[in-house]
Amino acid sequence: MSGAMAGAARHAPWGSIGLLFLAHFVVDSQVSFLAPLLPLLSQKFSLSLGTAGVLVSLLSFFVAGSQPLTAIVTDRWPQLPWLAIGLIGSSLFLTAVGWLPTYAAVATAIPIGGVLAGLAHPDMASRAGALSNQHRSLSVSFFVAGGRLGFAFGPLIALFIVKWWGMEWLWIYILVNVVAVTGILRGLPKPKAASGESKSIFRGIGAALMAARYPLSILLGVTVSRAIVTLNMQGLLPTLYVERGLGLWQGGIANSVLLVFGMAGVMAGGALADRFGKKRLIAWGVVISFISLIGFLWSISALAIVFIALLGFGLYLPMGVGMALAQEFLPDHRGFASSLTLGVSWGLASFSVIPISWMAEKISLLQTFKVLPVALIAGLVFAYFLPEEEKK
Repeated sequence: MSGAMAGAARHAPWGSIGLLFLAHFVVDSQVSFLAPLLPLLSQKFSLSLGTAGVLVSLLSFFVAGSQPLTAIVTDRWPQLPWLAIGLIGSSLFLTAVGWLPTYAAVATAIPIGGVLAGLAHPDMASRAGALSNQHRSLSVSFFVAGGRLGFAFGPLIALFIVKWWGMEWLWIYILVNVVAVTGILRGLPKPKAASGESKSIFRGIGAALMAARYPLSILLGVTVSRAIVTLNMQGLLPTLYVERGLGLWQGGIANSVLLVFGMAGVMAGGALADRFGKKRLIAWGVVISFISLIGFLWSISALAIVFIALLGFGLYLPMGVGMALAQEFLPDHRGFASSLTLGVSWGLASFSVIPISWMAEKISLLQTFKVLPVALIAGLVFAYFLPEEEKK
């Protein structure tokens, strides 16, 4: 164990970090149910790939795009049970995808579930960032890793339920949320009420954004570039496997490999950032992602899973580091800062899923994915212009 990790292990409140890890796992696992079910929903409702892809875009947009607004609410009234509301509420609507009778009903439930999932994220991220000032990158990265693990196992959980009981039984996952919320509410310390200064949060956020507009804009450029690749891979990788005749189950496994190694990348990034610097870690992540994506798109099938693993590691290596950096740019608005890197950037990137899906109908999904490396080239340019960190 490195000196940085050993120091964090001695001083960080790992019990609270573990509970936030669990909360993030639960909410993100149910958000990831949709991707492996797209082929089944397409068959059930007689949808084209482009129309089914709209569901992924809707979910990503509302989970991510709602977070700046929900962050303002949770920062203003932190003592209210936002985490419980977000977890239970999102599970009610996102598992309803399995039994709702029409496409219109599914397309209505997904945005509502997405907003409720988005409600939980700023509160969790703000708490994680406040747990360890000395090793914030490591603390936030462990929290983020819980979400990556949830995204990794969510598709397998959904496919397991569908295989044994059918899509209509996805609602059973609501019970997991109830159990998790009970433990989380009992174990996490209650947040403090908002101070008088935080009550003028709209004015305070505006001034803070103006002061940090340059570094935040550059950081968002990197994050959006990575998120375009990440969302399309997560959302459409199972469909790509079906298109290539490899089966839905193999596609779900590939998606989980992407996300399991993504979790490893998040944790590695948090551990290495204090030693090598956040800017360097972010650039490393983009370079690894670019090389791995090229390898996956032009590889033979036997090597594809290796490149998927490396791609997951590279895409997520800078994720917790970027969130910690945003919180440093906006130290008095940690929830809002986290919503920019975890919310706004992913909401913007979600718009790419629709044209990618439509292009795939014309020329195949594999050929369409070959435009994705361009996004990573743009991300590397943005990473170059990130401000240098001050020596501590």
